[in-house]
Amino acid sequence: MNITDSGDKLLEKDIAEFEEQFGIKLPSDYKAFMLENNGGTPEGEWAFDFFEDSREGESDSVIRSFNKLYANKTMELDDLKACYSMLLESDEIPDTLMPIAEDPYGNIILLVVRGEHYGSVLFGNHELEEPETGHIVTSFIAGSFSEFIDSCYEFDLDE
Repeated sequence: MNITDSGDKLLEKDIAEFEEQFGIKLPSDYKAFMLENNGGTPEGEWAFDFFEDSREGESDSVIRSFNKLYANKTMELDDLKACYSMLLESDEIPDTLMPIAEDPYGNIILLVVRGEHYGSVLFGNHELEEPETGHIVTSFIAGSFSEFIDSCYEFDLDE
């Protein structure tokens, strides 16, 4: 998967400051991705499959873009700090999850940054919420960020 439209080059200290700001420790494979790319847009259409628990069936989606870590606060839709802060403040996600990407339909791809399933990647359906918590409904995609990237496949719209 080639990434275009990446953010400014990150240093280890940039990631360390982000981790300190949010009180988290990012998985090493996601850190490596951010150091190499700092978010961006996959070249072509890259899809992934998952079992959508809420609909009890196989589903798929496409990565629209990965969130970027900006040095300064922005109003960009792909601003990792702003998106993460907004989702936490609105209580749409628990503090165990962090938004790393989105699909073309406004759904969120989330990374587990705390707890039992640390490092796993989840699909967050923005149209559904958990009745007990009000958080968006999530479904498991992969056990790690690397596994998630490896499971993605190029989707050909002409087929």
